[in-house]
Amino acid sequence: MAYQKIFADPSDAAGEPPVTDAAASSIRESTWPYSRRADVNVSPRILLRPPAAAGPSDDPLISSIQSLQDVMQQVQRATRLISAPWLIEPPDSESFHNAAGINLPAVSATNFTTVLSITCPVGRNGVIKRIANVIVGGAWADFSGTAIWQICRNPGAGVNTGGFAERNYQNIQASLGLVNAPTQISGIRIFENDVISWVVRNVSLPTSGVEAGALLGGYFYPKTWDDQFERQDHSNAW
Repeated sequence: MAYQKIFADPSDAAGEPPVTDAAASSIRESTWPYSRRADVNVSPRILLRPPAAAGPSDDPLISSIQSLQDVMQQVQRATRLISAPWLIEPPDSESFHNAAGINLPAVSATNFTTVLSITCPVGRNGVIKRIANVIVGGAWADFSGTAIWQICRNPGAGVNTGGFAERNYQNIQASLGLVNAPTQISGIRIFENDVISWVVRNVSLPTSGVEAGALLGGYFYPKTWDDQFERQDHSNAW
């Protein structure tokens, strides 16, 4: 705050007559220990006022520099957004490409059986970029409803009940890719110690000679990449 001195008579309040010493004394006596006007004996009065707002610079060079700094800040932020470690694979990442198969489980109205699981290692985060799920043998057909797949995160121990399915992957009734030709997806972020599982529920298929197979592919990277990214970017863009 800045100070502004006003060298005027302390009694020149708007709409009031000048205050004499006798009047001031009367005020003090009639309102003691309080006073209607705390500044009756202060001369000159000192008023607080906010500092004047800084206006635009008249120097074209300074204005140009400020505009350039604004542009560079926007470019830097855009570059950071498109180089996030879950979008662009970091140079010290570790790829994974895991596939597995099991005999098709017995028919069940509720229970899901794990076909494939991966665990994100300690000190790592990651992204799943490729997926596949197939049923080999039997009479299974896409969208027939005779089998239902899910991708689950951190399922409970033992038989899965489908309560941990990832969004968009909770009611899969078709093959989303072959094990030897997996489907590329936009990415499912995973974090340290996460367990990601492909699970299947046999609705009405015969089990003799039928197998279920699945694949998960992507990469792990040191979680410090995420820590550094979040610490340097203070925006709320995500």
